[in-house]
Amino acid sequence: MAKDPVCGMMVDEEKAAATSEYKGKTYYFCSKGCKVAFDKDPEKYLQGEAEEMPGMHH
Repeated sequence: MAKDPVCGMMVDEEKAAATSEYKGKTYYFCSKGCKVAFDKDPEKYLQGEAEEMPGMHH
């Protein structure tokens, strides 16, 4: 299991809705929306490594 860096949700790597490579590491996402948000500003989501965002639902 991997943690979605945008929303903090746990994601099964084999069933992830989307993935993204950044600085040699693969990140896994629960939805394409989370991947799009990450791709726009990866550093925003890597500071503090995926703190859960209250009120974010999928």
